[in-house]
Amino acid sequence: MARVFVEGSKVRLALSSGERFFGFHKSPTANLSDVVKVERIDHFWKYAGWRGIRAPGTGIPGIVGLGTWRKLGSKTFCAVYKKEPGFKITLKNNEFAAWLFSAPEIPEELAKLLR
Repeated sequence: MARVFVEGSKVRLALSSGERFFGFHKSPTANLSDVVKVERIDHFWKYAGWRGIRAPGTGIPGIVGLGTWRKLGSKTFCAVYKKEPGFKITLKNNEFAAWLFSAPEIPEELAKLLR
């Protein structure tokens, strides 16, 4: 399961080796100053903000979503599993417009931005 870490002025979504392999991407990073907002998501498979075409990555609806989801003009990195809750981190000035990931908690520095 992906974990988010704040390391100085950077935020990193640390992926396991399996997530890197099946998501076709290394662990994404961003500047802490580029985090626009953080949202708690209770059920990703019913979340309307997750749209687009998986390319590249691995996806089995209702089971796993790993990799890049693309829609017109933006990309979202996903590491979501089954019915596990998680978070959406919205970014600016980054390769991805957002990260969606399953996780029980996030670091305190990001929890301050939780809306």
